[in-house]
Amino acid sequence: MSPLSASPNVLFAARVLAVGVPSPGFRRIVLGGPQLARFAPHGRDQRVKLLVPPDDGYPASLTSGLLEREWRARLRELPADTRPVLRSYTPAAVRPGRGEVDLDVFRHSRPGPASAWAAAARPGDAVLLSGPDVRRGNPGHGVQWDPGPATEVLITGDETALPAVRGILAALPPHHRGRVLVEVGDPADAVGLTDAHPGVTVEVCRRPGRPLLDAVADWAGAHGGAAARLGEHFYAWNATESTRVARVRALLHEAGVAPDRVHAQGYWHDRPRPAAR
Repeated sequence: MSPLSASPNVLFAARVLAVGVPSPGFRRIVLGGPQLARFAPHGRDQRVKLLVPPDDGYPASLTSGLLEREWRARLRELPADTRPVLRSYTPAAVRPGRGEVDLDVFRHSRPGPASAWAAAARPGDAVLLSGPDVRRGNPGHGVQWDPGPATEVLITGDETALPAVRGILAALPPHHRGRVLVEVGDPADAVGLTDAHPGVTVEVCRRPGRPLLDAVADWAGAHGGAAARLGEHFYAWNATESTRVARVRALLHEAGVAPDRVHAQGYWHDRPRPAAR
């Protein structure tokens, strides 16, 4: 059976209600519509898909209510020049009672399709978003955060991971302990993290200056051995630029942390991007 057969995600039709700047590096797109009353707020680092609108609007074959396996099949049938680009996001907030979803889009210095769309988005713009329908259950779908019995955690990432980091900390039980290391160009993008959880300490690494990899290496040197001895009671989660993910994982493995206690995922690619459409 295809994994998509169990996906609770459906295609939601929405419109941009508002556009804001929650911090220097981000643009907040508030999406709204009556269908979003069924958008399930599963939290943590759950990823949903934004179908970036083509210049000429969405093809007629992509309609609201389609199951994920259905809309993906239709997407594959479209010519490349009319096919919406897919990008993954962790919602910054979901308000089913108001039919609203917030997406915080990081403004890369070399904008990709989603960054360019967010920069130009205006209230009233139509948007298709694939996310969990509360009627379909399966709240673990799309969630990579999987600590099992761990009560000691390490959470690392850059700006693109901040919505997920905030979601994870909001769901973390109060008795858990851990460390967050985040690399940002502007510390204002990490506002609120230091007080997000009573048992978690946060280091905000300023770029340029102290790279995330240096902070992870220092942590591994000082605490990696103890973390390794905790076995299944330790868990590490990392999301950052794709070429740096393997190095984060290697630093933890070199310190003795078992591979199955580390989740590391590339959230973006640092490479030349095609010109915005």
